[in-house]
Amino acid sequence: MKPNCIDVSTWNGAVDYHKVKAAGVKAVIIRAGFGNSASQVDNRFEQNYKNAKAAGLKIGIYWYSYSDGVADSEREARACLSVLGGKKLELPIYYDMEEASIAQLGKSTCTAMAERFCDTVKKAGFKPGVYANPNWFINYLNYDALKKKYSIWLAQWAGSHSLACDIWQYGDDGKISGVSGSVDVDVIENAALLNDKSSDKGEDKQDKSSAVATVQRWLNTHFHSGLAVDGIYGNHTKAALVKALQTTLGGLTVDGIFGAKTKAKVKNLSVGSTGKLVYILQGLLICHGYDTGGFDGVFGAKTKAAVEDFQRRHALVRDGIAGRETFAKLCA
Repeated sequence: MKPNCIDVSTWNGAVDYHKVKAAGVKAVIIRAGFGNSASQVDNRFEQNYKNAKAAGLKIGIYWYSYSDGVADSEREARACLSVLGGKKLELPIYYDMEEASIAQLGKSTCTAMAERFCDTVKKAGFKPGVYANPNWFINYLNYDALKKKYSIWLAQWAGSHSLACDIWQYGDDGKISGVSGSVDVDVIENAALLNDKSSDKGEDKQDKSSAVATVQRWLNTHFHSGLAVDGIYGNHTKAALVKALQTTLGGLTVDGIFGAKTKAKVKNLSVGSTGKLVYILQGLLICHGYDTGGFDGVFGAKTKAAVEDFQRRHALVRDGIAGRETFAKLCA
């Protein structure tokens, strides 16, 4: 996976942002500081901001919380704003909630703390967001309420993620030219944050009239997926396709995760097959960059050729029949 964003703090040392940009990274999220005092500024924040700006990278920041309550979260927001001063940001200010002492305050209080921080920075003219891992978003924060109002930056170090987000931090062991040692690596899935049409996985660019956008519109119409019709194949669209598959197969938990139970229920599709399962197959192939000869729910010669090409490229039996193994690879 190719990151289009990294996040840094003092622990990353001096960063050569021109090399970072040359490596294909478009944005950086910089730790500005921590706690409720502007004196707790990250000691490399000014240098990181200046050099990233000079390299032409888009910039967001995060503020690490040690808050003990809602009022303290507002103090942390004001400390963050003081450190930031009049600096310009393209990406949000994210509230980083990780401390066990905060979790002990309970879900309702933790959510109110995040809201107070975010609302304070929003009133100052900045885009607000919340950073946390799935455990936090599920057990200590009201994820749905926060997602409706603020940007979500999800830390889930794995091959895919389980919650919808604007930015996905998928690892802490990235190797990027210009950074000494390992660095946190991220994928910005919400292209609006970058204000361009680039893919969340660093794949080929696609515009809003692309075949992927057609698939997204179909998912929204038939499965109420709520996707942004942006022509970008990211984790949101992939999960929506898996959910559509699970719904159509029936008798499955519709969670967007292609697991053993979903795989077991997959039916073989071949030339002559029609219907929603073929639409989903074509959608998956289109989103992987294959030409199926249209998005029409009819398994014809071009869809078969696309299946065969996909099977060949992924070391599967090349028989032109879309079965369990083919769907498993398409949904991986």
